[in-house]
Amino acid sequence: MFRSRDVAIVFDFDGTIAETERLGHRVAYNEAFAELGLQWRWDDALYARLLQTGGGKERLMSYFAEAAPERALDAAFAARVHRVKQKHFRRVAYALPIRPGIVRLVTEARDAGAALAIATTASLDSVRAVIDGSPPLAEAFDVIASGDDVAAKKPAPDVYRVALARLGRTPESCVAIEDSALGLRSARAAGLLTIVTPSAYTIGENFAGAAAVVDSLGEPDAPVATLAGPPPALGYVDLAYLTARLNAAPHEA
Repeated sequence: MFRSRDVAIVFDFDGTIAETERLGHRVAYNEAFAELGLQWRWDDALYARLLQTGGGKERLMSYFAEAAPERALDAAFAARVHRVKQKHFRRVAYALPIRPGIVRLVTEARDAGAALAIATTASLDSVRAVIDGSPPLAEAFDVIASGDDVAAKKPAPDVYRVALARLGRTPESCVAIEDSALGLRSARAAGLLTIVTPSAYTIGENFAGAAAVVDSLGEPDAPVATLAGPPPALGYVDLAYLTARLNAAPHEA
């Protein structure tokens, strides 16, 4: 039986810790396109589809294949666009809202001695640009495994395996918090029990295999809506709920 202090929580970043995709990355890509004199514009529908490709530079390459075939294999150009995009993202990152329950759960876990990590295919620069703007998060994580650390992006399990190795943990003692089917597949492939909190772009995705799906982590005065799996006893996801899911895992479908 796991005790709360024995549990490690591994958070995805984009869409899970903050609504970075819709309010940050998509806007920054469009600003980068304008700065570089490109006639592209990613609206919500297009960007939602492009999110099925993990990793920013990889997402650009996927878009080039359909919109600019002459650039389809131009990794150097994708890297250049991504650098400009990152500049624009850093300008707005500090103001992106942290999702409900994140600061509360991170603070509770830290106070209890539980380990905390981030496993994301975003760049470390993007992660720091957001969490450094939130003092409770800035120094909270023991490990940040980012897209800079792996060649194969989600849904490959590589970034979770990097996080586990750096934590010195086995998958059985860890819970992943994800927002997308892509991330769920990545975490499950690495052997982690996974709680999903869908974000603006992922709400309609198939989350089969998740231990639970809730609309957010919730707050004491703002209970969650449970979409699948056991509802949190207190109305919000806390360390006790995550520990209970880990302890019940061998008996849950």
